[in-house]
Amino acid sequence: MLQDLHVAVRMWQHFRGHIGRMRHQNSPPELAHDCALFLDIDGTLLNFSVDPLGVEVPPGLPPLLRGLAGWLDGALALLSGRRLADIDQLLGAGFAAGAEHGAVLRAGDGAIIAEARPDPALQALRAPLAEAVGRHPGTLLEEKRFGLVLHWRAAPQAQEALTELGQALAAPHPGLVLMPAHAALEIRQRGTDKGAALERFMALPPYAGRRPVFIGDDVTDEPAIARAREMGGMGLHVARDFGGKVEAVRAWLAASLEKGRMDVATLQS
Repeated sequence: MLQDLHVAVRMWQHFRGHIGRMRHQNSPPELAHDCALFLDIDGTLLNFSVDPLGVEVPPGLPPLLRGLAGWLDGALALLSGRRLADIDQLLGAGFAAGAEHGAVLRAGDGAIIAEARPDPALQALRAPLAEAVGRHPGTLLEEKRFGLVLHWRAAPQAQEALTELGQALAAPHPGLVLMPAHAALEIRQRGTDKGAALERFMALPPYAGRRPVFIGDDVTDEPAIARAREMGGMGLHVARDFGGKVEAVRAWLAASLEKGRMDVATLQS
């Protein structure tokens, strides 16, 4: 872990100058111990993959996240569109999480804080969406409890047809909403978003009383970016603040952790 930190810090020093030149301003400051950290996963911590379950997780990422959670006294949560089981499969269990855009909220100790009621209208859409994916090689349907996602990263020519189908199928159901994503379209139920999930976590220990920091990359992350800023914290965007590189995000997190640990060691010496 220590070696991974040193490598990541050197990466951040490289990216910091590059990002500063791109933005003509300073790069994001390191985290402080009084922050509560909220992180998107895909496009923020991990690069995208053709198959959502085929993403590559760097070996140093889970221990980095555990180190950050420990340094922040547990005030870290993952806010993702993924299912809770998928988050655990990728990064390991034990993290607080807002899964499926906040439809399920879980504390770091594994307790479920809140859970939405699935909209039965989604079930009726599964068969026609699966049939459509079968007609377009290279596309896939990601099925979740609170949403259905059409992916066309490997077949961009299918975007128009699948988008039109998604719009037509969702239109008769006022409880459903269309959410564009990177090379994908999600049909999910209304009433939950990452901004509301962040606010709910911030009302609970160990997050309450801290400054929220959220990092995301997509339109689904904008509510949390805005809410973090409204609550006096930082809302950061991968493209706008990290040069569009997940490696820069990870390096920044590692640099923040190393600086935080050095500050603690200095105070204790």
